[in-house]
Amino acid sequence: MQTIFFNQTKFYLSAKARVIIVDAIAYLILALFMYTAASKLFAIRSFSSTLSKSPLIGEYSKLVAWGIPIAELVIGVLLIFAPIRKWGLYASFVLMILFTLYLLYMVFSGSKLPCHCGGVISTMTWQQHIWFNLGFVLLAFAGIFLYRK
Repeated sequence: MQTIFFNQTKFYLSAKARVIIVDAIAYLILALFMYTAASKLFAIRSFSSTLSKSPLIGEYSKLVAWGIPIAELVIGVLLIFAPIRKWGLYASFVLMILFTLYLLYMVFSGSKLPCHCGGVISTMTWQQHIWFNLGFVLLAFAGIFLYRK
């Protein structure tokens, strides 16, 4: 005799609900990337100068200072259009992992550089920023997972 305890139902999301959740995730990431890209581009000299002091970036600071906001803008475009949204989710997942790894390096290296992410986000501590980024890594992962179903 089976008991009700073993007859668990699976959590189910309708196709429409998955689309709505993926869209919401994509637009949250889009808002983040557009905001940070604009903040970096409006203060490109300061951003490049700060990056030049980074032990990992150093002499490549100008290339990175332009490359990051351009990458964020391109990913934002990918996230806007439904037929290519999957690529935007994958790209944002990878970029957020790279940003998080950089932050972890900065924390564990003992470097005392200010955050140069732009705007209000730059007021976070390194640890707060790591948690913030991990949240967006998880959002991007969830978006990819739900998109693939």
